[in-house]
Amino acid sequence: MTIRFGIAGVRHAHVEYLIDEIARRPGEVRLCALAEDDPALREQFASRLGVVAYADHREMLATERLDAVGVVAVNGARAGIVVDCLDSGAHVVADKPLCTRLADLDAIEGAWRRSGRLLAVLLEKRFSPPTLALRELLAAGDLGDLALAWSSGPHRLRRAARPAWMFRRASYGGILNDLAIHDLDLLLWFTGARAGLVQGLTGNRANRDLPEFEDHGQVHLRTADGLLATIEAHWFSPEAAPYHGDYRMVLTGVAGTAELRWAHHELLVATHRRPPRLVPLPPPGSAPGDFFAAIRAGREQVIRATEVFAATRLALLAQESANSGAWRDWSAAHERTR
Repeated sequence: MTIRFGIAGVRHAHVEYLIDEIARRPGEVRLCALAEDDPALREQFASRLGVVAYADHREMLATERLDAVGVVAVNGARAGIVVDCLDSGAHVVADKPLCTRLADLDAIEGAWRRSGRLLAVLLEKRFSPPTLALRELLAAGDLGDLALAWSSGPHRLRRAARPAWMFRRASYGGILNDLAIHDLDLLLWFTGARAGLVQGLTGNRANRDLPEFEDHGQVHLRTADGLLATIEAHWFSPEAAPYHGDYRMVLTGVAGTAELRWAHHELLVATHRRPPRLVPLPPPGSAPGDFFAAIRAGREQVIRATEVFAATRLALLAQESANSGAWRDWSAAHERTR
């Protein structure tokens, strides 16, 4: 089976994850078309990729016989495109954030349940070697019950190269929803947490001429079983550093601690029984690779759609509560039979 694939929106560099994965799967996935409403970008990508291009994703869906679609449109426009693609009968893999409003998340979940199609999001940290190694240690009980978690998600802004839509609230959606989603997803995955309280804080320190833009923020999380977590995200990653961001997470359990150092491809673990050590890492996985493999095998993807909904809802609640001082009750989306 060759998957007939289309791309709806090329507004973020993460579209390269999809393009690269397709190149690694000759005979398995064929890029047939793309849709982009920006004429310059549409021409640029159509010429580079050698595919037919449409100004409107709905025309692409009506004309092409697509098995799956990748959605990398402007953040605030993704929800409607995802719904249209699912309703057309296509599987969908979307960039993060999946959407920017809770009402849009409900619409996407409704379309997913109607369609019976796969829905994936490019949460690449799930497939990184330090994450996979830590998941095994947690499953073995090496750290014991988790009590505390801290993470930092620094990103390089490179403001001059960023599109204008990123600096507008309606089209961008906020820093917590965009950047903190990765680590919120990991904490739900690591702990199995289903409910708790969440609070968001955001600010603008270095870009005050852009009043709708948040360049730093925190999410505070308390799970129903007592885990306390702080997730930081910011656009201050040093321009001279050799990495886009020195992403880290520290987990403290009653029996030990673990530090994930994604930028350095390391997992440092210490327990009451063993001194600090760097843990051997497994090979990396890939979010788009798993998506394509799941379609071909007729199975569910590794990051299930219900997990995507739970992490996205948590990120949106944090974003909505930012700077209000209010804690929001949350509960993860419970899995239901379609």
